[in-house]
Amino acid sequence: MTTRIEHTLEKDLDDAVTEVIAGWDRPGDPREHWRIAARLGWTTILDDFRVDGAVDRDQRELADAACGAVTALARGGFALPLRQTLVARAAAITPVSEVDTVAVHPTAQGLWEPIADVLVSADGSVTHGVPGGEAGRDLADRPYRLAPPPPQEIPRRLTALADVLWCQEMIGAAQGAVAEARRYVTQRVQFGRPLAAIPAVRNLLGQLKIDLRELETSTYEARHRLFGDDSDALTFALVTAREVAAAVSPRIAQTSHQLHGAMGITREAGLHWRTKLLWAGCDEGAARRDHGIEAVPVDEPSLWSLTTPGTLRSGARP
Repeated sequence: MTTRIEHTLEKDLDDAVTEVIAGWDRPGDPREHWRIAARLGWTTILDDFRVDGAVDRDQRELADAACGAVTALARGGFALPLRQTLVARAAAITPVSEVDTVAVHPTAQGLWEPIADVLVSADGSVTHGVPGGEAGRDLADRPYRLAPPPPQEIPRRLTALADVLWCQEMIGAAQGAVAEARRYVTQRVQFGRPLAAIPAVRNLLGQLKIDLRELETSTYEARHRLFGDDSDALTFALVTAREVAAAVSPRIAQTSHQLHGAMGITREAGLHWRTKLLWAGCDEGAARRDHGIEAVPVDEPSLWSLTTPGTLRSGARP
């Protein structure tokens, strides 16, 4: 699998978002948080992203920047419609002029649709206003409406981008949860020594590190193949990344709360804002799409080829 390679714009956006949200209250006022995000340009990162056609360095850098912003926001435990709006604006065939518009696309699986200002259809057409229908709230308190699976005519690069950003959101929430757990057991002292000195606690911290590394590595491999020519390899990498996320994210959440004990649900700890995002993310769209798994071959030669890391396939850059 491909190991992580830091990209300048990804790190720049990650650092910038992290610095801004450090001063936000949780949950605070989501509307004000969204206005700040829009004013700082986070919502328009992918406005010039091309969903098909030739790929150049600029397109890769736009994707890197979007990944950095989405990851940092989730690491802080904030649930905003950033990744859904980024994808919708990239898909729109006519520009969405207002930077603070909440926009959704079929790849959002109905998440945030009840409060969306703009709906972008599968063909990229833009509709203003919100349709009627029943709405609910997920564990992270995000509004949603049950929606059918995205139609197949959506450009593959766009659906892949949506999946990658979902994985990056899961990475961010997982990183935040692990950091909170590590900080607590390092600072919490019992019987004259920190909890982290207890062998059983160290073992749990080690498992958290392994789970997080699996999630990061599988996602970076999918990103590595995002702009490649091999659509089978991309599908396999995305299915793998989502499967890894579905397996390790609940375990990261459970282990982090186990290390925190009752402190993990308090506002002071802040852990539960990250773990709610992890659990809600695992549920997102789970009953309404197969995420491409039916297209994955089952014969050994094909699977052997598809598991070859991206760096060895064609020299593609993540």
